[in-house]
Amino acid sequence: MAFDPHSLKIYVDGNCWDNPGGAGGFAARVEYPFDWNSEDKLIEYRGYFETNNNRMELRACIFAHEWALDNVDELRVQRIQVFTDSTYVFNGYAWVLRWSQNDYCNSDGRPIKSDDLWKDLMRVRRKLAPRVRIEVKLIEGKSSPITKLVDKEAKAAGLQPSEVDWGFPKGKIGRPKNNSKKAARLFPAAGQEVILRIYKSGMARRGLQIFRFEMYDEPRKDFFEKFEAYADSAIGDRLHRQHVYLVRMNSVLRFPKILEILKELKESELMSPILSE
Repeated sequence: MAFDPHSLKIYVDGNCWDNPGGAGGFAARVEYPFDWNSEDKLIEYRGYFETNNNRMELRACIFAHEWALDNVDELRVQRIQVFTDSTYVFNGYAWVLRWSQNDYCNSDGRPIKSDDLWKDLMRVRRKLAPRVRIEVKLIEGKSSPITKLVDKEAKAAGLQPSEVDWGFPKGKIGRPKNNSKKAARLFPAAGQEVILRIYKSGMARRGLQIFRFEMYDEPRKDFFEKFEAYADSAIGDRLHRQHVYLVRMNSVLRFPKILEILKELKESELMSPILSE
């Protein structure tokens, strides 16, 4: 990490208490160049009613850019460093230029989540570009007094929500039935047929829906691992929460889609050899 004592530094953090869907917040704290002899100060502290961790981390980064844009002429600094402990924000900051040239989709056409916020970040970033050098740096969380403080402030903001995170995709809220604490991950699509139980659905874009589901594990005789995948609305409109389906997937690892519903099943049927019929 390139730490410049002459730069103006903004430390940001975000938090969601019951991720996803719970209250959350973010905070931002500025640290002035060492030779200014000015104490760091809190510049934002904002809570939201329903959100998720990544959106709070990203909103914190956006605010840092907005604050920089509002104050760059008065501050007369040449370099601003934004410090985050979010790999999601840090990596996305490097990739978003390419996303913006592809309608905020990855190279396989999968829509980028929270594209509303990434668009906001790009808008402010472009305005700042000709006026000041601004960088986003990854830092270990709670590794210094200031990072511990901004983490505490972000968590406190989430306990006092006052804002609505309008872009948060609420969808049809549901929770998995299994006891796995792991988050759903992108399904490793390889053209396979799988049995799944939907527990959450939402719109990704017009004509495209996103689903989170538990996949049936034959040796365990139970639904276990959690994944997410997409489906065109013609298919997605037929998929319902807490229903069980045998489906066929596509073969695009970075854009998994449910291509076909082969059969709707009852959980009691899973004890019989339905796949061999």
